[in-house]
Amino acid sequence: MTSQTNKHQQITDLLKLFPQKRTAAVLLHFSESVHAFENGEWEKSIHKAGKFVEATIKALAEHAGLTLPRAREFKVGNLVIQLGQLSANAFDECIRLQIPRNCVFVYDIASNRGSRHDPGEIDVNKMDAIVTMQNISWVLAEMIRFCHKDTLKPDDAADIVDSLMEKRYPDIEEIDGRVYVNRDKLSANEVALIILERKHPARVNRTELLKTLLRHSFTKNGAQVALTRIKKYIDDDGLGNIMLRAHGRQKAASIRAQRAN
Repeated sequence: MTSQTNKHQQITDLLKLFPQKRTAAVLLHFSESVHAFENGEWEKSIHKAGKFVEATIKALAEHAGLTLPRAREFKVGNLVIQLGQLSANAFDECIRLQIPRNCVFVYDIASNRGSRHDPGEIDVNKMDAIVTMQNISWVLAEMIRFCHKDTLKPDDAADIVDSLMEKRYPDIEEIDGRVYVNRDKLSANEVALIILERKHPARVNRTELLKTLLRHSFTKNGAQVALTRIKKYIDDDGLGNIMLRAHGRQKAASIRAQRAN
């Protein structure tokens, strides 16, 4: 089995368009966030996700030829504004807008954790950790895809990121493209939402989703009813290929957070 160190080096090599010093920091903070997540250290995972964002924004800025401020003057928001002002003809949209906007979302959570919620609420730190983990995984995959945009598909980039993690979500596994939700007492529609969340942003064929629910021991009728119940959470391309919408991803994250052991 390839060691974690070798995996890091392989991905560092894949991120060839960004400064190696920055990508080393990106991967370090990513791995630390994942490790904390897997051990249920929600606040630490979120904190490390914030560090991941700082390293990522620095990598994007240096790639774009921007001058980094001194450490004391460094602000993620300022560099995000500068990235957004780059020429659309000279720089890819993911460098100017998509990755920076995603980073701002994660950084807002990391900067305000513990101060945005009432004490009587459910374990929001866990919910925040789940959504930050999903987002930093997307960012890293997008950076890899950008470096190989003519040769690497988004799903392939996501698979490379997954290889860094022993278990991104311990209650979910994927074998040869088949997803299994290893959690008891979930309804068919809850399992369907979790599966679609796992596959996002890829679409899932409706027939394949039905087969997946049947593999989870739901009846054919129960599986069909489940797809009807989640209709408001999905987008159908008209050919039976469905994708989870934003509020559907929020619903799936909430299910996983509230039902976790």
